Amino acid sequence: MEKFLILHADDLGYNAQQNAAIAELWEKGLLTSTSLLPVAPEAAAGVQFLRESGCPAGVHWVLNSDSDTARWQSLTRAKSLTDGRGMRANALAAGLLAKRREVYAELEAQVLYMRIRGVSPDHADNHCATLYGVNGRRFFLDAFELCRKYSLPFRFPKTPGFLERQLGRRLPEPALRLQKMLVACGERRGVRMPDDVVSNPWSMARIRNYETLRRYYLDAVDAAGPGVTEMFFHPAAPNPDAGPEWQKRVYEYELLKSGDLLERAAQKGVRVVSWGVFSELPKP
Repeated sequence: MEKFLILHADDLGYNAQQNAAIAELWEKGLLTSTSLLPVAPEAAAGVQFLRESGCPAGVHWVLNSDSDTARWQSLTRAKSLTDGRGMRANALAAGLLAKRREVYAELEAQVLYMRIRGVSPDHADNHCATLYGVNGRRFFLDAFELCRKYSLPFRFPKTPGFLERQLGRRLPEPALRLQKMLVACGERRGVRMPDDVVSNPWSMARIRNYETLRRYYLDAVDAAGPGVTEMFFHPAAPNPDAGPEWQKRVYEYELLKSGDLLERAAQKGVRVVSWGVFSELPKP
């Protein structure tokens, strides 16, 4: 079976530095996909870039803010999704306090935010894992229903390797059952999902330098299995106002800009694609 690799950038719309990096990488042919944060402060600029460039983009579904001091506002202004100041900065609290019917409406509003502005998302993915069931909520059912309604593939790996790499150990049995259940829920609704997903989970304290991050992703290209693997990043230009963890985004930007991943994929016979590859592949 052929090997496919999606080189994807999350968080379009997050800020000007994120938008600038993603635009440059797309224009230079160094990534194949992005996804828009419809509630983020630079979302409108992100949509304009997508319309003008034709860059394939998904909707980056979000239920929480990233900062307690700069809150994002939900598109529906649903009461259970906010605390009076905006979407909660604590992703776990955001998931626990949200009402499912309001989650469904918010997720659909985020899809429509793109569609009414002339950009049809080609897939859906999730900010901070609030839709994957790890918070004890079944928002993944709402995500899959909307994916079925709008014919969107969804970022959730059909194999457990991604979750094991994120945890740094083999999945405990309850987590493995949850992973299998989510895959089954998606497949019953005809939602396409990648076979594997790769993203470095480490903080800067462990990464320490660019070469560590570069080696992680080159090794991941080497290890790519048959089917579709999505490799997702958060590339951004330097931001003097951000904290030390922002450097990881800068490293990811530099790695993608180097072209090393494209070169390694070519050496290994891995075809680099966008999420549109699912329209080419036969349905299971």
